[in-house]
Amino acid sequence: MSETWTVNSRSTAEFFVAFVEGEVEKGVPRIYTVKKETRTTRQNRTLHLLFRRMAEALNDAGFEIPHPFKPELEIPYSEESVKELLYRPIINLYFKKKGSSDLTTDQLSESMTILVDAVNRNTGVYVPIPTEENFNG
Repeated sequence: MSETWTVNSRSTAEFFVAFVEGEVEKGVPRIYTVKKETRTTRQNRTLHLLFRRMAEALNDAGFEIPHPFKPELEIPYSEESVKELLYRPIINLYFKKKGSSDLTTDQLSESMTILVDAVNRNTGVYVPIPTEENFNG
């Protein structure tokens, strides 16, 4: 069984230390891995909502993807195609990362801004980064 602990304050650090000490006292062998937090769950949800909204907006504006074998056959944008064709090259070029899970929280925010700006500049389609106010709308 795997457990995850997010230690982001003095009190959670103290709680985690007490847990580790309790496991040692019980004689329970454990392997602990320390990992720096990258993106948050909320940032991940926001990123994928942005992909979905951007795909819809691009399709509504008449932008589609040329089929690789038959360019006159066009494919509508999807969440996955926005991610792979538009977003992934940004994180590769700007941050030298293969996936968004490798980005820090600041890099993730910056990469979303770069995506929105690039799509707006090249297509005239503007899709704002989802915020608390427009997350459900």
